[in-house]
Amino acid sequence: MTDEASIQTLGRGIRAFLGVVSGAEDPDSSKPFPDSGLDAFLSHFVFTLQLTTPKSNLIHITLPVAVQTVSRSKPFIYKGSDDVAEVPLPAGCTLSNVIKESDFPQRPDPFFTVGKQVVWLQILNLDARGETALGPIRIILGETLKREYPDLFQPSLGVAQSLGASGFPARLFFDPCAIVETKIGNFRAVHGVLSYGRINEFPPVGSAVQTTDVIPLDTVETLRAQAAAGTAAVASPKSPRVLALTHPVDAVLHLSGDEAFDLVNQSIDVTN
Repeated sequence: MTDEASIQTLGRGIRAFLGVVSGAEDPDSSKPFPDSGLDAFLSHFVFTLQLTTPKSNLIHITLPVAVQTVSRSKPFIYKGSDDVAEVPLPAGCTLSNVIKESDFPQRPDPFFTVGKQVVWLQILNLDARGETALGPIRIILGETLKREYPDLFQPSLGVAQSLGASGFPARLFFDPCAIVETKIGNFRAVHGVLSYGRINEFPPVGSAVQTTDVIPLDTVETLRAQAAAGTAAVASPKSPRVLALTHPVDAVLHLSGDEAFDLVNQSIDVTN
């Protein structure tokens, strides 16, 4: 056995021993994906914003936690681009319960690998608000975005894929579409890839997550004008940009997915 292999074996042994002592599971151990379902949890945004020109000052923003709901498909073995998955929806949700591969604006490697076990996901609702250096900011996704900006709606979809033969541990990405409301304007943000390197559960509490590229913020007015003119949406070089963003899952919300979905809707009705 090489020195490197010995060190890896020793590391696994130490992690397993510490897991037994603490009562925690070995993060390298395999466990099956759960059946389809709804997840409810607390999450928050941390991001760095650059306005107008490359020489503008950076603005660092941390928003308070907000309730988020996500729907998961049954686990299945990915067979190719014709795959379709169904996700459960809470009462009152108008999002589609069917996800096709063509619904994903981006399909990053290696998340669509034939023969791998996967779970497809959809963000159902999120309404995050906070006071910042720019004044009040609101970020919405899912059902709320569809209701308030139906012409700019895109589903926010994700894929979890087993790192091994099946189940956890897994890698996860989301391709979310959000509206960001500020006092300087309302913008649409298509995050591209929001990537979790490794997860061991749904929801992935505490797992590291970050965007993989710069996110241009196009104004709602610009996007609507381009749509009216029949031209493709093109980011302006003067658009604000998100240079870095993380959106960690902070804690499981001990409510059913239906209750949490209703809670988000009720908070919107009270705040607006």
